[in-house]
Amino acid sequence: MKHDLLIRGDLVLPDRVLPDGHVAVADGRIAAIGQSDPPPAREIRDFRGHLVFPGIIDGQVHAGSADGFAGIEDLTRSAAAGGVTTVVDMPYDEPDPVTTCDLFETKRRVLEATAHVDVALYATVAKEVDLAMIPRLAAAGACAFKISTYESHPKRFPRISHPAMARAFAAIAETGLSVAVHNEDQELVDDAIRASKAAERRRMDAHSASRPALAELVANAVLLEIGAATGVRAHIVHSSLARGFDMAANYRAQGFAATAETCIHYLILTEADAIHAGARSKVNPPIRANEREAIWDRLRRGLVAFVSSDHCSWPLPRKNDEDIFATPAGAPGVAALLPLFFTAAIDQRGLPPPEVARLLAEAPAKHFGLCPRKGAIVVGADADFAIAERGRFTFDERRQHCRRAPWSPYHGHPIGMRVAATYLRGKLICDGTEVLAAPGSGQFLQPEPAASQTAAPRRAVAGS
Repeated sequence: MKHDLLIRGDLVLPDRVLPDGHVAVADGRIAAIGQSDPPPAREIRDFRGHLVFPGIIDGQVHAGSADGFAGIEDLTRSAAAGGVTTVVDMPYDEPDPVTTCDLFETKRRVLEATAHVDVALYATVAKEVDLAMIPRLAAAGACAFKISTYESHPKRFPRISHPAMARAFAAIAETGLSVAVHNEDQELVDDAIRASKAAERRRMDAHSASRPALAELVANAVLLEIGAATGVRAHIVHSSLARGFDMAANYRAQGFAATAETCIHYLILTEADAIHAGARSKVNPPIRANEREAIWDRLRRGLVAFVSSDHCSWPLPRKNDEDIFATPAGAPGVAALLPLFFTAAIDQRGLPPPEVARLLAEAPAKHFGLCPRKGAIVVGADADFAIAERGRFTFDERRQHCRRAPWSPYHGHPIGMRVAATYLRGKLICDGTEVLAAPGSGQFLQPEPAASQTAAPRRAVAGS
């Protein structure tokens, strides 16, 4: 019996790289893995000399911040171009955050009609928390909840008070899902912004000081303590500080479920880079001085849960205001995630390819309850692959296929690989140049029955 597809190459398995290996696909799933005597298949793709990664999972994207649910099509097209076969989309959409089952179901229908890759969905709560809605959203298929300690907008991105957070966390704990928190303290940030404006410091060099490290650490402490008190799986969604990973590790050592992720910009850019790029590099929390290598240290020591892009498709006119307080936070990054992390982790710091696969695929799959279907090249999993062609390249914003945001803070950045092909459930969805998947090729993903899997870091990593 012939398989549908056979891919040959250096397979990045969970525990090793299998040189000159092969993976056979039948009915969209991985049917066999081997190293010699490849089985017959109707289609054979020879990628020998290239690394075959599992499809990348970007655990933090914002498809709808600028254009609402319509942004799903554009973001997932860009994901396919970057070897990302699953995205986990945040709930803070324009004009309404996903706080009800009606909104959740509407968003699900839109993604099923328009997405190029598979999509899992966060849900959130309204400022006046409706506790009865939390189990209903979990039953509808939410993979996690997101809450903020900082209010960017009273409706679309509200601050949830500490008592309301505690009640919401307790209800989320009953679902087995994790709760992620945008970790900046409102009072400390607002005070620093007022001081910056009073001093007429409004350019990018004022951004980090206007959202001080103390504000992030205080918010982390609130999240972790309320998490410990309620038994919820508490997750720091984007730590710009190495101490954030230490804090989560300390709570894990005490027996609590606490994790922290970082984003690609904190691993690639320095504060000097961000200042040079101006508003295009504005993210919240900010990129800080003297933190990049400290975060890499925590990653090598096994304290980082996973790495995400925090992609946001802002049209370029909205990112060109020299007044940093008039510019929204976020930048496109889903197509850059694998090339940038591969280069910085493998080529520059000597991490092994399986550790890259863990941080970009296996760990987020476990965190959001998507295993065993997603996250690794193992028999029975979806046949999702990212083919990595090694070489000397530069990141080209035109190759990210992001029409709503055709720009990148990483444009021209040297990279040591590019995506030669992306496969979703055994179908070629990007050939390295063009995105071939039609809108609607992606599927809605909801957590597997054992949704209480955790992405707690599992090991330290050797590397220079």
